Amino acid sequence: MYSDQHLRVSDAERQAVADRLAEYFAEGRLDQAEFDDRLGRAMSAKTRADLSGLFSDLPETGAPAVPGHPLGRRRHPVLLFVLLVLFIMATAHAVLWATLPWLWVAFLGVALLFVTGTIGHHRPHQDRETL
Repeated sequence: MYSDQHLRVSDAERQAVADRLAEYFAEGRLDQAEFDDRLGRAMSAKTRADLSGLFSDLPETGAPAVPGHPLGRRRHPVLLFVLLVLFIMATAHAVLWATLPWLWVAFLGVALLFVTGTIGHHRPHQDRETL
């Protein structure tokens, strides 16, 4: 009987191994050089035996980095910044559309005052008679 270690691996199996290695890399369990080396070995694997040993020094997937301490949520400062900018833009848009009609009314009122001569009419300076 042969073991299944001699069986050829599929592209889907290689991709699953690559995805799992990427998870460990994202968790900080592998540095860049280790990740690149293991990923290269996984993508060039022909048989299941070629994939053995890639995870021998790593915990099972989903195990917390420190036993008993769940991983905290990571904050995304770029996402927070984008949301803040969108909020400011939406607020400015709402203020603009709320005030724009009133600006036209004010403009028309000033134009009416100019037309009627209430403002903008220049009165000539009267000279005083000298005694």
